[in-house]
Amino acid sequence: MAADVRLERYVQRKIRAGREFFYFRVVRAGKETRTPLPHPFSAEYRTAYDAAHRAVFGSAPGAAESPTGVAAMTRQHRESEKYKKLPSASKTLRNLALALMDERWGKFEAAAIRPVHVQALYDSLAARPATANRRLDDISAVFGWGKPRGFVDANPCSRIERVQSEGTYEPWPEEALEKLLSEGKPEIVKVALAAVYTGQRRGDVTQRLTDHSIDGGTWYLQQGKTGNAVPVPLHPVVLAILEIERAARRKAGMVDPRRPLLTNSRGKPWTTSGFGASWRTELIRLGLRPARNDEYEEGAFAPTFHGLRHTNATQIATAVARNAEVFGGIQRVKAMLGHLSEKMARHYARRAEVEHMNTETLLLIPEIGNTPAWIGNTAEE
Repeated sequence: MAADVRLERYVQRKIRAGREFFYFRVVRAGKETRTPLPHPFSAEYRTAYDAAHRAVFGSAPGAAESPTGVAAMTRQHRESEKYKKLPSASKTLRNLALALMDERWGKFEAAAIRPVHVQALYDSLAARPATANRRLDDISAVFGWGKPRGFVDANPCSRIERVQSEGTYEPWPEEALEKLLSEGKPEIVKVALAAVYTGQRRGDVTQRLTDHSIDGGTWYLQQGKTGNAVPVPLHPVVLAILEIERAARRKAGMVDPRRPLLTNSRGKPWTTSGFGASWRTELIRLGLRPARNDEYEEGAFAPTFHGLRHTNATQIATAVARNAEVFGGIQRVKAMLGHLSEKMARHYARRAEVEHMNTETLLLIPEIGNTPAWIGNTAEE
C-alpha cells in the first residue's frame, strides 16, 4: 500500500509475512474492539467500515457527530496544519491525548466540558504524574486550538490542580552526581556524561547521537521533542566515550553510521523503555533513590535524567553570570540547549545572576562588632 495513502480514523494496518491486514480498532473504557476489514481499495471496504463503526458507536461515521462536539474538534485538529507540523515525538503524545478525549468525552459538546471534568480525568491518571501532566498539556493545546474556531469560549484546562512529578527536574547536587559517575555501571555513566556535557534530552542522547549526525567535533542534532536543529560541540569527555563505542563496533565488524553510538551492556542500541528501566534500577542500586516513590523523605532530592540537562544549564548560566557581556548572557544558555522559547533559558540565567550578585553583595557587609574567639576555633582540646 502506498505510504502516502491516509487511513481513516480507527483503521489499523498490520504487516505479517509480507501481507497487509486492516482492522477497525477502538479502545473504550479499557476494552478493545478489533474487526477485520477488506483492503481500503476494495469495493467491499466502505460497507465493512460503516458496519464496524455502527457496531461500536451505534451509527455510521459522521451520522451523529455534532459540528461543535468534542469528536468533531479532535477530528478537525488531526486534519489541521498545526497538528501536521508537530515533531514526530510530540505528535505521538498528542495522539494519545486525542484518543483519551474521544474515549471520555467524544459524545459531548466541546463547550459542555468544564474544569471539573478535566480535573476528574487528570485525577484518574494522577498515579503517574508525568503522564498526567503531559496529557493535560496536550488536551489544553487542543482546546486552545478549538477556541478561536468556535468550539469553546474558554479553555477548561486552566487552573487544574496538578500532582507534582517525581522530582522537579532540579539540577543534581555535586555529591549525587559524583556517586553516579564514580560508582555507576559504564553503560549508564556514558549516557549520563553525554547528557551533562551536551545538555540534551534522554531520547536525543540515546537514539540520535550517531556518526551520521556528527561532523568533526560537532553534533548536528534535530531535537526529537521540539524539532529544533541544534549544533552541539562535543566535549573531549564525550568524544572519548564515543571513540570507545566506535572501537567496539570496529572490533565487531559493524558499519552503520546511522546506528546510535551509545549502547547497553550487550552492545545494542538503547530502547526508550529499556534505558528507563535500567536507569531506575541503577539509581536504586546506588542508593540515590528509594524503590518506591512514596518512600522519598520530605524535601529529599529526587534524581531524574532530565535533571542532568538542568545541571548543564545551571553550570553554563553560572559561568555566564560572572560576565554576561563577555560570555553572551541568556543567548548562550538558549543556544546550547536549543530552547524553542527563552522562558527556561531566562529562568537559569536569572537564577545564576542572583546567586552571583548575592555572593558579591556578601563582600560589601562590614565586620559587625568583635567576633567571639570561639567562632572558627575547631581545634580539639
